[in-house]
Amino acid sequence: MAYPFPRFSSAPQTPQYVKGVESPSSWQSRGFDKPRSRATRWLLLSLIATAVFLVFLAKSLASRPRQTDRIPFSHSDIDDFFDHFEGRQGCGIASTDIYIPPVALHPTTKKHSLYCPNRAKLLEAMSGGGRHGFDTPYFPLGCHFRWFTTPEICMILDRFDSVIFLGDNTIRHIYSAFNMLLRENIALGGLKEWEMKESEREVCRCDNQLSRPECLAYSILDSRALRSNDASSGHSSPYLCDRTPHVFIPIDRSPAAEDLHNTFNSFLHREPDSYKPIAVIHSLSLATSLAWPTATSSMDEWVTIADMSQKNVPFLWVGPNAAGHLKPPSQILSQGNNALWHYTIEMAKEAEARQLDTVGMYNFTLQAGSWDGTYYGQEVVLVQAMMVINWLSRLEST
Repeated sequence: MAYPFPRFSSAPQTPQYVKGVESPSSWQSRGFDKPRSRATRWLLLSLIATAVFLVFLAKSLASRPRQTDRIPFSHSDIDDFFDHFEGRQGCGIASTDIYIPPVALHPTTKKHSLYCPNRAKLLEAMSGGGRHGFDTPYFPLGCHFRWFTTPEICMILDRFDSVIFLGDNTIRHIYSAFNMLLRENIALGGLKEWEMKESEREVCRCDNQLSRPECLAYSILDSRALRSNDASSGHSSPYLCDRTPHVFIPIDRSPAAEDLHNTFNSFLHREPDSYKPIAVIHSLSLATSLAWPTATSSMDEWVTIADMSQKNVPFLWVGPNAAGHLKPPSQILSQGNNALWHYTIEMAKEAEARQLDTVGMYNFTLQAGSWDGTYYGQEVVLVQAMMVINWLSRLEST
């Protein structure tokens, strides 16, 4: 609500003449200005010259691409980033179906100024946007995130010692999409094809690799598995780059099992002398029935282990998806949008209190199609994976 500007009870009065004190109007009526010393004149001239220089400098800097975070500038005019991906035709997904780059409304607007200037603004924009209709592309709030090409993703990953995805099925699906992007394969890029029969490959293509239980059994959980087996199989679909290892660690409680701690530590201490950070993408929601104490306990659990390593380990807390319209009625009360929204807000506060970055997925999934009211298909998880990559692009590399 805007408040009205206060009104004065009367117009400002002209100061009255006081004997012995001359007003500026009396000086002007006598044909000369208020006397100034030479030092005062030089000071005014210096201030004017400084102001002119600062205006010129500001205009000069505004005309150049600026960035406040570490992020490569892209000037590509690619229409469909998936054009050369395996499964592009069979799965029927074009990048233009799920991502629309920002468009300048004025011809003098610089392209780079349409993207978020720093990590905080980026996370706020990705969390607070919306869609102009059901299943239409998502628009962040206020500024945009980028859709990186696979070579650009590789440049971003090269700045990290490793990347760890930690959580329940929400994170598992994002990690599958992360693999699809790195393998440039949206048909079967999230699965271990070399372990599958031909009939299974046919069944598990596209969205089915995320939705069918028999397909999820073949999900890639560790990049090292593909490096060791894919080249020797008859169905080779390698990573475009594989210098930075990444892993998904499944958790559904806190504290987690000891062997999961060991896996986490193995990635933290993979290169003892490395200066590069180890990025962690963390979430826990529906696996615990949105239990707030379990989520905060999980944050503390994994942050404590990371701190003990004395490494640079930035965390991103990922909020839960919204409930789809096919959510079973029996789950609406405990896992419906009211419960999910409150969980999103409160866990974001808890994450920020622990100095963790946080991104919400509630707005992003609110008008997206879900096959069961809980989980979402490729058109959603591919964008979520790109959001994670955008966060990685804004982190310091040392």
